[in-house]
Amino acid sequence: MRRVLVIDDDISVRIAIELSLRRQDCIAVLAENGPLGASVFESSKFDMAMVDIFMPDMDGLEIIKNFRERAPALPIVAMSGYRFHHALSSSPDFLDMAMKLGATYLLRKPFGPGQLKAAIDACLPDPLHRVG
Repeated sequence: MRRVLVIDDDISVRIAIELSLRRQDCIAVLAENGPLGASVFESSKFDMAMVDIFMPDMDGLEIIKNFRERAPALPIVAMSGYRFHHALSSSPDFLDMAMKLGATYLLRKPFGPGQLKAAIDACLPDPLHRVG
């Protein structure tokens, strides 16, 4: 089974993602903050990581940069519920920043089950249908 590390400080998000991953024959390993997620990442192998951008102690951008350096091929889904940049605002688009740091896929919270499934499918193609 494919293993996915989910790092998010919101328990409801972690649980929803875990349920979706189970439906796709994946094992979810949950971490409630960046330092714990980084520690778990160091001690185990994963097929994908899902990382919230805004968390206390260690933000998702730092985690993405760290994971990308240690595992260049690891698919990383960046997630955030922050209100994003628009033409009248000077605030940066943090998901865009996550992509520049190496995120593979972006999810804007709140996201629905279909959007989550699309992210999982994009990052973890069905091993039974791989070409070559």
